[in-house]
Amino acid sequence: MHIPEPLLAYKKLTLLVVADGEKALFFSLHGRNAEPVGEIDIDYPPKDNLERTSTMTPSGMHSAEQSENLGMEKERRFSHILAKELLQRLQQDTYEELILTAPHEHLNEFTKALHNDVRKRLVDTIPKLLTKEPLPEILERIQKIN
Repeated sequence: MHIPEPLLAYKKLTLLVVADGEKALFFSLHGRNAEPVGEIDIDYPPKDNLERTSTMTPSGMHSAEQSENLGMEKERRFSHILAKELLQRLQQDTYEELILTAPHEHLNEFTKALHNDVRKRLVDTIPKLLTKEPLPEILERIQKIN
C-alpha cells in the first residue's frame, strides 16, 4: 500500500505491530510503502477446557468455571510469543525501528516481555486497540498522536 501524501514517510525500516491480547498484526513501513508482513495469535485456553474447574453445587447441579488467573496467564503467554517473534524478526534484520500499539491494559506487559535489543528499537507505543482498523486509519492515528 502507498502511504498517502499528507502522512509522513518512514525514513528507517519500521515494523508496526498492532496487537490486542490474542492477536498481533505486523506491517513493514519504509518510505511511502506499507505492507502486511504477517500475524500471530494465541489459542489459549486450549479448546479441551483443561483450564476449567468442575464442581457440584449444593443443589446437585454440575458447575464449571474458568480459573481466575486465566486472563493473566493468557496475556503472559501472548506477551512471550510476541517478544520471541519480535526478537527473531530483529535478528533477521527485518526492521530498524519498532512501533507497538495495544490496548492500555496490555501494553505494559508486552513491553516488559521484550528483549533488551528489541526494546532499544522501540520508538513509540500507542495505548489503543487498533486491530480492527484499516491500515490507512492506523497510520493516520499513529501520526496524529505524535
